Amino acid sequence: MAKQLRTIDILVDKTEHFVYAQTLFDSDYAAIAATEKEAIEQLGRLLESLLEVDPGMGAVDTEYISRNIKVEIPAATGSRLVNLELNLFAVCEPLTSGYKVWLPQLQLRYRVESLEELEHVSAEWVRDAFPMDRRANYLQRFTHPLSAGNERGSRIKAEKLEIRFRPNKPKNTEDELSTPTLSTVGELLNPRMLKRDAPRAYERRAEVQTVLDYLSESQERSVLLTGPQGAGKTAVTYEVAYRIAKGEAPERLQNVPIWQISGGRLLAGMRFLGQWQERVLALLEEVKEVGAILFAENLIELLETSGNDKHSQGIPGMLLPHMLSGDLVIITEARPEQIARAEQSHPGFLRALRRLSIDPLQPSACDKVLDRLSYRLGRQYGVRLTSETREQVLELVGRFKGVAALPGPAVDLAERMARTNAKPGIVDEDGERPALTPSHAIDAYASMTGLPRPLIDPKTPFQRQDVITHFDRAVFDQPEGIQAMVELVTTMRAGLNSPERPLGSFLFLGPTGVGKTQTALTLAQYLFGNKDRLIRFDMSEYQDAWSAGRLVGRYQGEQGELVRRVREQPFSVILLDEIEKAHSNVFDFLLQALGEGRLTDGIGQTVTLTSAVIIMTSNLGAGGPSSLGFGQRSSEVKRNAEVAHYTSAVENYFRPEFVGRIDKIIPFRSLSQRTARRLVEKALEEAFAREGLVRRRLQVRASDDLIEHLITIGFDEKYGARPLRQTVENLVTTPLAKFLAANVNIQNTALIMDLKDNVVAVSSV
Repeated sequence: MAKQLRTIDILVDKTEHFVYAQTLFDSDYAAIAATEKEAIEQLGRLLESLLEVDPGMGAVDTEYISRNIKVEIPAATGSRLVNLELNLFAVCEPLTSGYKVWLPQLQLRYRVESLEELEHVSAEWVRDAFPMDRRANYLQRFTHPLSAGNERGSRIKAEKLEIRFRPNKPKNTEDELSTPTLSTVGELLNPRMLKRDAPRAYERRAEVQTVLDYLSESQERSVLLTGPQGAGKTAVTYEVAYRIAKGEAPERLQNVPIWQISGGRLLAGMRFLGQWQERVLALLEEVKEVGAILFAENLIELLETSGNDKHSQGIPGMLLPHMLSGDLVIITEARPEQIARAEQSHPGFLRALRRLSIDPLQPSACDKVLDRLSYRLGRQYGVRLTSETREQVLELVGRFKGVAALPGPAVDLAERMARTNAKPGIVDEDGERPALTPSHAIDAYASMTGLPRPLIDPKTPFQRQDVITHFDRAVFDQPEGIQAMVELVTTMRAGLNSPERPLGSFLFLGPTGVGKTQTALTLAQYLFGNKDRLIRFDMSEYQDAWSAGRLVGRYQGEQGELVRRVREQPFSVILLDEIEKAHSNVFDFLLQALGEGRLTDGIGQTVTLTSAVIIMTSNLGAGGPSSLGFGQRSSEVKRNAEVAHYTSAVENYFRPEFVGRIDKIIPFRSLSQRTARRLVEKALEEAFAREGLVRRRLQVRASDDLIEHLITIGFDEKYGARPLRQTVENLVTTPLAKFLAANVNIQNTALIMDLKDNVVAVSSV
């Protein structure tokens, strides 16, 4: 094949000590050498090798204008204020409206409306990017002229580099016309892995080499990577693709393309009988022709795609003969708990895969991963990770374990804090990028999980009384319940919660309307900053075996409601209301949840509950003595008898192994007259703070007679305080709405609500 010619715009920056050459519009590719000629030649060789793999790279000729500009900014040197005149090189790319500007010396990018305002706008951006006290040290080097005759400053210029290359005809550069099916259902990984910030696998040298060795053999080449979520299975495959693309793989794998596919994309758009079978056959033909390796990230999805009664083997049944003959090589992955189920449904397919376990990394190895990751974060976001910050990241993800294993959560947290605190183009006087501190890690983790900073930062003041006050304001006269919640929070603060069980598990006992659900809501608000973090299930809806299966998945392929919601938000409070009404099957999987902190759903996937609190409520024993929802305060003796009554009811109903896995069983007290008044006053406070009254600046007060009337009407011996909300709506909100409708212009007035002849009346004071 004849060589092709490609002209690529490059930037050459000559300093006192070296020459730096890079692609102009994509700084991913660069070279450094002692002379300009050597730097350009090195960059040319790099681009030639990349163009051989991806001939489309740099095919778009971007129009640009380069300018030498002068920017004046003030700078502080000790107690003096000086004026710096910077000589900068600007690359301006015309847009539909205005220009996109890049200052390569400072790594600043922004927009201007016209070239006439280029220097003025550039000065504003430079002032914003560099603090006053750091400008003199860092920017002094740019005060020298950019002329070629000046040897002190940098000589920077843009020019065009002509590269002649011969595209690799073999396997991995087949264009979309020769692989139309692969191009439709997959993505070619080889060129993607050559990009500067492509995902890599660190501390996995042995595993990557093992996969390469398997792929290089003559038989049994397909590979199944097994390991928990977050361990790095996908990263290992990406590293294999990188080694192949770089030419660092065994000879048999040179220029072999790796295509990433999925079962969902294979069936996308297939509506008629026989369509997906034709697509799979076409895929197999293209794979054989170009010698490609397929990477299917989700084994379970691949196995279950198109599976039904008529085609029980689905796509796996069509792929297996080609795997056994050696015409098809697949890399796929699965979690350990999915393997047993996959072996039951497709044993032949599983036997055709060579297994390699990708175990979670130890914290010491994960620290090395974060250290390597710091360089990529520096290129992308202009920040770096210090050793103290890496230590803080590992402490956080190890203390509050989510659904994934190391290094996944640590990498996710590091990338999140880098995105949030990005500072591109800024370096200190030593040439270092800004450092992310342990405080940044704590802030990012608090934002990600919702956990309050005092719980995760030992340096933040923590007052146990503040927690008690938080619950006292929302839950009235339930000291045992509040004490249990405060102890849970205190244990989490000390880092003494078990890493292999839920953060806490509780059974709240008592009649309806005494504050059990309110306590759970208040805990969700305190721990995670939002009452929406409460995942609530009414267990009366799961009274038979069929409906109970909906929680974890009734049949093959169903995810399960509880598992799905915890997977979406692992940091949550799970409320199982009226647990005694659930089917016995529910208690079977709750044994696993309470004892081991995990659940396995209908598709074989395990969800971790170690970042959740499980609260169950029950009305067992509510019909016994001293259990009315609204009564007199119990004496100590009467309270002890009440606790014994509830405890006996629980032990007689639930199996001992279930009761033994619950951290605390808490009988809630019956409501007293004092509690009733506090609840009414709180309900009125919320009603009087609604938007319609605040907007009109109306202050509303309820008379004592009305409050006593609401206590009488709003409480019930059977339902406790539960009818109060509707009572307030009927007797307070509705009369207020009628009053405002009749007085449309009323504003900035004090109102009083009173009871006259058993009718609620509203009047201005």
